[in-house]
Order: sequence, then structure tokens, then C-alpha cells
Amino acid sequence: MLSCFEAITQRRSIRKFKERPVTEEYLSQLIEAARLAPSGTNRQPWRFVLLQGNAKDKIAGAVVQPFVLKAPAIFVCCLDKHAYVKQLVEERLNELVQAEVVSKEAAGVLYHRKMPDQVEDVILPSSAYLDLGIAIENMALMATSLGLGSCWVRLFNPAQVHKALALPDHIEVVVLLPVGYPDQDPPQRPRLSRDEIMITVK
Repeated sequence: MLSCFEAITQRRSIRKFKERPVTEEYLSQLIEAARLAPSGTNRQPWRFVLLQGNAKDKIAGAVVQPFVLKAPAIFVCCLDKHAYVKQLVEERLNELVQAEVVSKEAAGVLYHRKMPDQVEDVILPSSAYLDLGIAIENMALMATSLGLGSCWVRLFNPAQVHKALALPDHIEVVVLLPVGYPDQDPPQRPRLSRDEIMITVK
């Protein structure tokens, strides 16, 4: 397995995959890499759907780039609005309990009543997408370290994917991550120098 720095330097966006399937062990390691990612206030808002075989056909109408469907495995990377509603409701109910407006028991009942009502109105903060991005990049780097290739894909119709997979309303589809054994070896894209990315403050 590659070191962390080796995975960072060797990672490429792979758009051509071999037909060889990815083992369950490797797929599990990718999911574990995402699961262990950090997130703001430990919300862990990421959710994933793994599509393989004929299941990939469900999202065919929503995908613009054919290479995505040719990958042996596709992770549909999503955000769970409940992760944010849960915290908001818990904070408000804790305030009510502390103020002795309701008992802990009553707060528990209110919690279950409030969750479904509020999720539709939740606007996810930008930090939610940063949290998901960290988890996805963990997966991409782990894939590289295992000899796999991957590619972040945003050019697709999220609403169509959501409908095709019959996902609940509190799940938002954000990114597709096709994964497989690379059948290409693209060169590294140009990167800015250290001097260009560092801002000197006097």
C-alpha cells in the first residue's frame, strides 16, 4: 500500500477503467476511509449508495459522461439533512429543558415529532459540502493507495439520480465517484508553484 504522500502525488482523475471488478474488501476500505473523515461538530453528514452491475443502469439517464457507467463501481455521494436538523432540534430542546419549560421525557417526545416537520426547510450550510468533500477525498486517496482509480463527477443530474434511486427527501445527491482499476495513466495536470499559492503578509 502507498504512503499518504505517495497517494497524494499519484492520484489522478481516471476516466477509463478495466472490466475487472473491485473486491468487496477494497470497497469496504473505501467506505471506512470515508467513515473516519472529520466533520464540523462531528455531524458526519455523508451518506453513500454503492452501485455495481445492473444497478448502475438505474442512473444511466442522469449521467452525461459515458465513462461513469463503465466503472465497475459507482459511489453516489450524498448529504443527510437530518444530520443538521438533529443538531438544531437537540440544541433547542436542551435549552427548553435547562429553562425547565419541559421535562427530559417531554423533550424526547417533541424530538421525534419535530424531526420530520423541519427537514424539508433545511438549507444546508456550506460547511456541509466541505465535510462531504473531505470524506470523498479520503475515498479517492484510499483508492489510489489500493491501486484503484477514481474521478470526482459533478456533471450529471442530481434530481434524476435522486428519483431513480428512490432516495428519501432528506438525502441530497451531490457527487458521483466512479471507482475501478485504471486503464490509463494520465500525466499530472499542471500545478501552481509554492510561491504562487503562498501569500506573504508583512
